[in-house]
Amino acid sequence: MSERYGIAEWYGRGFLSLRPDERARLADIALGNQAEGRPECPFQAGRPECSKKGGVCGLRRYSDDGGRAKRGRGGIVVTCPRRFEQDSVVLEWLADILDLDRTRVRIAREVPFMSNTQTGRPAGKIDLVVAETRHGRLRWHGLEIQAVYFSGLGMAKEFLTLANDLGRHPPFPKDVRRPDWRSSSAKRLLPQLQIKGPTLRGGGRSWRYALMHSSLIR
Repeated sequence: MSERYGIAEWYGRGFLSLRPDERARLADIALGNQAEGRPECPFQAGRPECSKKGGVCGLRRYSDDGGRAKRGRGGIVVTCPRRFEQDSVVLEWLADILDLDRTRVRIAREVPFMSNTQTGRPAGKIDLVVAETRHGRLRWHGLEIQAVYFSGLGMAKEFLTLANDLGRHPPFPKDVRRPDWRSSSAKRLLPQLQIKGPTLRGGGRSWRYALMHSSLIR
């Protein structure tokens, strides 16, 4: 049986749980046909408006069930970095591996660490800084967060199909696409670490961990 990757979560909602009219409405929003703003992101504190173009939080495999999508193998491949913010999953992961006290740990997001010499504006940011004071000593760690990119055609054709589909179950994905692990790591994540790591070490600071990717959400 053939399998293809398709939408797993859309604007924070499980794709297979959406009714046909809900899928059509989200498709219109993704295509820019709705005057209303984008839905709230349920994974971020304060539930701000979704900032992801198209609103696709992640992908998963589907099998072809008579032209309809049936859940296939594996978990969700995260394509939006904001997805990692649900229930402070990244913070808890860091606390475990770095032996941090969760009751005292503090975080700062998108922290500037370089500036443009001409304009003075930030020229680089650390995605997340986690810090803790223990025995009068400050410990902090920088984290670069990278969700997964996918290769293949964009999602526009999928959105158009969903905007006009009235089937009880969503249609099987129209196009072939797959998570591009190599591009996400070697082309996206690694260059960031190569720039930021030496810069921070040169200032006497520590740079410890990088996070990339998928299937943290089941």
